[in-house]
Amino acid sequence: MHIFLLFWYEAHFRFTIPVFIFIFYLFISFFLALSKEIKYMLKEEHYLPGDKLPSERKLAELFHVQRLTVRGALNLLLQDKTIISKPRSGYYVAPKRILQSIRNFSLHSEEDSEQLTYELYDFKKIEADNYLASEMLLPEKSKIYKIVWLYSDGTQLICINTTYIPEYIYPDLTQQIAASAPAIDLITNNCQITLAKSNQKVTLLYADTKTAQILNIPVDSPLMKYKGLMYDKQGHLAVFFENNMLIDRFGFIREVVL
Repeated sequence: MHIFLLFWYEAHFRFTIPVFIFIFYLFISFFLALSKEIKYMLKEEHYLPGDKLPSERKLAELFHVQRLTVRGALNLLLQDKTIISKPRSGYYVAPKRILQSIRNFSLHSEEDSEQLTYELYDFKKIEADNYLASEMLLPEKSKIYKIVWLYSDGTQLICINTTYIPEYIYPDLTQQIAASAPAIDLITNNCQITLAKSNQKVTLLYADTKTAQILNIPVDSPLMKYKGLMYDKQGHLAVFFENNMLIDRFGFIREVVL
Protein backbone atom coordinates (compact mmCIF):
# COMPACT_ATOMS: atom_id res chain seq x y z
CA MET A 1 0.00 0.00 0.00
CA HIS A 2 2.76 2.42 0.93
CA ILE A 3 4.63 1.61 -2.27
CA PHE A 4 1.45 2.26 -4.28
CA LEU A 5 0.92 5.66 -2.63
CA LEU A 6 4.55 6.59 -3.18
CA PHE A 7 4.24 5.68 -6.85
CA TRP A 8 1.01 7.69 -7.16
CA TYR A 9 2.51 10.82 -5.57
CA GLU A 10 5.62 10.59 -7.73
CA ALA A 11 3.60 10.18 -10.92
CA HIS A 12 1.21 12.96 -9.86
CA PHE A 13 3.96 15.54 -9.24
CA ARG A 14 5.86 14.53 -12.37
CA PHE A 15 2.73 15.38 -14.33
CA THR A 16 1.42 18.45 -12.50
CA ILE A 17 4.67 20.42 -12.09
CA PRO A 18 5.37 20.63 -15.84
CA VAL A 19 1.72 21.59 -16.39
CA PHE A 20 1.96 24.43 -13.88
CA ILE A 21 5.19 25.64 -15.51
CA PHE A 22 3.55 25.52 -18.93
CA ILE A 23 0.52 27.49 -17.71
CA PHE A 24 2.77 30.06 -16.02
CA TYR A 25 4.78 30.73 -19.17
CA LEU A 26 1.59 30.77 -21.22
CA PHE A 27 0.21 33.60 -19.08
CA ILE A 28 3.52 35.47 -19.29
CA SER A 29 3.46 35.22 -23.09
CA PHE A 30 -0.11 36.63 -23.10
CA PHE A 31 0.94 39.51 -20.84
CA LEU A 32 4.01 40.27 -22.97
CA ALA A 33 2.07 40.20 -26.23
CA LEU A 34 -0.61 42.52 -24.87
CA SER A 35 1.96 44.90 -23.37
CA LYS A 36 3.47 45.28 -26.86
CA GLU A 37 0.02 45.96 -28.29
CA ILE A 38 -0.61 48.66 -25.67
CA LYS A 39 2.78 50.25 -26.42
CA TYR A 40 1.88 50.29 -30.11
CA MET A 41 -1.46 51.93 -29.28
CA LEU A 42 0.25 54.64 -27.22
CA LYS A 43 2.62 55.39 -30.09
CA GLU A 44 0.06 55.32 -32.90
CA GLU A 45 -2.48 57.42 -31.01
CA HIS A 46 0.22 59.93 -30.00
CA TYR A 47 -0.09 59.63 -26.24
CA LEU A 48 2.18 62.13 -24.49
CA PRO A 49 3.92 61.92 -21.09
CA GLY A 50 1.29 62.50 -18.43
CA ASP A 51 -1.64 61.36 -20.59
CA LYS A 52 -4.03 58.96 -18.89
CA LEU A 53 -4.55 55.46 -20.26
CA PRO A 54 -8.02 53.95 -20.67
CA SER A 55 -9.27 52.00 -17.67
CA GLU A 56 -8.57 48.29 -17.29
CA ARG A 57 -12.16 47.56 -18.27
CA LYS A 58 -11.94 49.63 -21.46
CA LEU A 59 -8.61 48.08 -22.40
CA ALA A 60 -10.08 44.61 -21.88
CA GLU A 61 -12.98 45.50 -24.20
CA LEU A 62 -10.66 47.11 -26.76
CA PHE A 63 -8.32 44.10 -27.00
CA HIS A 64 -11.00 41.44 -26.34
CA VAL A 65 -9.21 39.91 -23.37
CA GLN A 66 -9.86 39.36 -19.67
CA ARG A 67 -9.03 42.11 -17.15
CA LEU A 68 -6.53 39.73 -15.55
CA THR A 69 -4.55 39.73 -18.80
CA VAL A 70 -4.75 43.52 -18.99
CA ARG A 71 -3.51 43.84 -15.42
CA GLY A 72 -0.57 41.53 -16.16
CA ALA A 73 0.37 43.54 -19.26
CA LEU A 74 0.13 46.81 -17.35
CA ASN A 75 2.41 45.42 -14.65
CA LEU A 76 5.04 44.70 -17.32
CA LEU A 77 4.70 48.27 -18.59
CA LEU A 78 5.13 49.54 -15.04
CA GLN A 79 8.31 47.52 -14.67
CA ASP A 80 9.91 48.91 -17.83
CA LYS A 81 8.88 52.48 -16.89
CA THR A 82 6.57 52.95 -19.90
CA ILE A 83 3.71 53.94 -17.60
CA ILE A 84 3.20 54.95 -14.00
CA SER A 85 0.35 54.21 -11.63
CA LYS A 86 -1.41 56.79 -9.47
CA PRO A 87 -3.47 55.37 -6.59
CA ARG A 88 -7.22 55.81 -7.05
CA SER A 89 -6.61 57.54 -10.37
CA GLY A 90 -5.27 55.10 -12.95
CA TYR A 91 -2.36 54.59 -15.28
CA TYR A 92 -0.48 57.36 -17.05
CA VAL A 93 2.25 57.58 -19.66
CA ALA A 94 5.50 57.95 -17.75
CA PRO A 95 7.67 61.06 -18.09
CA LYS A 96 10.65 60.63 -20.38
CA ARG A 97 13.73 59.40 -18.58
CA ILE A 98 16.98 61.31 -18.67
CA LEU A 99 19.81 59.06 -19.78
CA GLN A 100 23.07 59.43 -17.93
CA SER A 101 26.07 58.27 -19.91
CA ILE A 102 28.67 56.52 -17.77
CA ARG A 103 31.24 56.94 -20.53
CA ASN A 104 31.21 60.66 -21.35
CA PHE A 105 29.31 61.85 -18.25
CA SER A 106 26.65 63.61 -20.34
CA LEU A 107 22.95 63.93 -19.71
CA HIS A 108 20.43 63.68 -22.52
CA SER A 109 16.79 62.74 -22.91
CA GLU A 110 15.36 59.63 -24.52
CA GLU A 111 14.25 61.89 -27.36
CA ASP A 112 16.65 64.50 -28.72
CA SER A 113 13.83 67.03 -29.02
CA GLU A 114 13.68 67.45 -25.24
CA GLN A 115 16.32 69.82 -23.92
CA LEU A 116 17.55 69.96 -20.36
CA THR A 117 18.07 73.35 -18.78
CA TYR A 118 20.44 74.15 -15.95
CA GLU A 119 20.86 76.99 -13.49
CA LEU A 120 23.74 77.88 -11.21
CA TYR A 121 22.49 77.58 -7.64
CA ASP A 122 25.66 78.10 -5.60
CA PHE A 123 29.33 78.86 -6.11
CA LYS A 124 32.02 79.22 -3.47
CA LYS A 125 35.62 78.41 -2.70
CA ILE A 126 35.92 76.20 0.36
CA GLU A 127 38.49 74.17 2.27
CA ALA A 128 38.24 70.40 2.14
CA ASP A 129 36.77 69.01 5.33
CA ASN A 130 37.35 65.45 6.51
CA TYR A 131 34.65 64.05 4.22
CA LEU A 132 35.89 65.76 1.05
CA ALA A 133 39.52 65.06 1.86
CA SER A 134 38.66 61.37 2.25
CA GLU A 135 36.57 61.19 -0.94
CA MET A 136 39.00 63.19 -3.09
CA LEU A 137 42.20 61.84 -1.52
CA LEU A 138 43.42 65.36 -0.83
CA PRO A 139 44.91 66.90 2.33
CA GLU A 140 42.40 68.52 4.65
CA LYS A 141 41.96 72.27 4.09
CA SER A 142 42.89 71.95 0.41
CA LYS A 143 41.29 74.74 -1.61
CA ILE A 144 38.30 73.51 -3.61
CA TYR A 145 35.59 75.14 -5.71
CA LYS A 146 32.09 73.97 -4.86
CA ILE A 147 29.59 74.46 -7.70
CA VAL A 148 25.92 73.51 -7.43
CA TRP A 149 23.75 73.22 -10.51
CA LEU A 150 20.00 72.60 -10.73
CA TYR A 151 18.82 70.63 -13.75
CA SER A 152 15.27 70.86 -15.09
CA ASP A 153 13.43 69.08 -17.88
CA GLY A 154 11.35 72.19 -18.55
CA THR A 155 8.54 71.23 -16.20
CA GLN A 156 10.26 70.35 -12.92
CA LEU A 157 13.63 70.20 -11.22
CA ILE A 158 15.02 66.70 -11.58
CA CYS A 159 18.61 66.83 -10.35
CA ILE A 160 20.90 68.68 -7.94
CA ASN A 161 24.44 68.46 -9.26
CA THR A 162 27.23 69.35 -6.82
CA THR A 163 30.70 69.46 -8.34
CA TYR A 164 33.99 69.94 -6.49
CA ILE A 165 37.01 71.12 -8.48
CA PRO A 166 40.47 71.40 -6.88
CA GLU A 167 41.82 74.93 -7.15
CA TYR A 168 44.95 73.70 -8.95
CA ILE A 169 42.77 72.49 -11.86
CA TYR A 170 41.22 75.93 -12.54
CA PRO A 171 43.06 78.58 -10.44
CA ASP A 172 41.19 81.60 -11.84
CA LEU A 173 37.68 80.16 -11.81
CA THR A 174 35.02 82.76 -10.91
CA GLN A 175 31.29 82.67 -10.36
CA GLN A 176 30.73 84.42 -13.68
CA ILE A 177 32.72 81.76 -15.51
CA ALA A 178 31.04 78.97 -13.54
CA ALA A 179 27.63 80.28 -14.54
CA SER A 180 28.47 80.08 -18.24
CA ALA A 181 28.51 76.28 -18.56
CA PRO A 182 28.37 73.04 -16.53
CA ALA A 183 31.57 72.24 -14.67
CA ILE A 184 32.57 69.34 -16.93
CA ASP A 185 32.40 71.61 -20.00
CA LEU A 186 34.46 74.25 -18.22
CA ILE A 187 37.22 71.79 -17.47
CA THR A 188 37.34 70.13 -20.88
CA ASN A 189 36.97 73.33 -22.93
CA ASN A 190 38.54 76.13 -20.88
CA CYS A 191 41.31 74.11 -19.23
CA GLN A 192 41.92 71.81 -22.19
CA ILE A 193 41.78 68.78 -19.92
CA THR A 194 40.69 65.44 -21.31
CA LEU A 195 38.77 63.33 -18.83
CA ALA A 196 40.15 59.86 -19.36
CA LYS A 197 38.74 57.67 -16.61
CA SER A 198 36.39 57.71 -13.68
CA ASN A 199 35.26 55.87 -10.57
CA GLN A 200 31.49 56.04 -10.17
CA LYS A 201 28.87 54.74 -7.78
CA VAL A 202 25.06 54.79 -7.61
CA THR A 203 23.23 54.41 -4.30
CA LEU A 204 19.80 55.05 -2.84
CA LEU A 205 19.16 57.86 -0.39
CA TYR A 206 16.18 59.70 1.06
CA ALA A 207 15.62 63.42 0.67
CA ASP A 208 16.51 65.55 3.67
CA THR A 209 14.64 68.79 4.36
CA LYS A 210 16.86 71.04 2.23
CA THR A 211 16.95 68.67 -0.74
CA ALA A 212 13.18 68.17 -0.54
CA GLN A 213 12.61 71.93 -0.57
CA ILE A 214 14.84 72.46 -3.60
CA LEU A 215 13.29 69.64 -5.63
CA ASN A 216 9.78 70.35 -4.32
CA ILE A 217 9.23 66.78 -3.13
CA PRO A 218 8.21 65.31 0.24
CA VAL A 219 10.90 64.80 2.86
CA ASP A 220 12.24 61.21 2.83
CA SER A 221 11.31 60.71 -0.83
CA PRO A 222 13.66 58.13 -2.40
CA LEU A 223 16.38 59.60 -4.61
CA MET A 224 19.24 58.22 -6.63
CA LYS A 225 22.67 59.40 -5.51
CA TYR A 226 25.18 59.26 -8.34
CA LYS A 227 28.70 60.26 -7.37
CA GLY A 228 32.16 59.78 -8.72
CA LEU A 229 35.70 60.91 -9.34
CA MET A 230 37.06 61.92 -12.75
CA TYR A 231 40.72 61.87 -13.73
CA ASP A 232 42.77 63.28 -16.61
CA LYS A 233 45.12 61.27 -18.82
CA GLN A 234 47.95 61.63 -16.30
CA GLY A 235 45.78 60.18 -13.53
CA HIS A 236 45.33 63.50 -11.71
CA LEU A 237 42.01 64.14 -10.01
CA ALA A 238 39.99 66.74 -11.94
CA VAL A 239 36.48 66.53 -10.50
CA PHE A 240 34.49 65.01 -7.67
CA PHE A 241 30.72 65.14 -8.23
CA GLU A 242 27.57 64.18 -6.33
CA ASN A 243 24.17 64.15 -8.05
CA ASN A 244 20.87 63.80 -6.20
CA MET A 245 18.42 62.67 -8.86
CA LEU A 246 14.70 61.90 -9.03
CA ILE A 247 14.74 58.14 -9.05
CA ASP A 248 12.05 57.63 -11.69
CA ARG A 249 13.49 60.12 -14.17
CA PHE A 250 16.92 58.67 -14.87
CA GLY A 251 18.44 55.68 -16.55
CA PHE A 252 22.09 54.79 -17.09
CA ILE A 253 23.66 53.82 -20.39
CA ARG A 254 27.11 52.66 -21.44
CA GLU A 255 28.00 54.08 -24.83
CA VAL A 256 30.17 51.79 -26.93
CA VAL A 257 32.82 53.14 -29.25
CA LEU A 258 32.99 51.17 -32.49
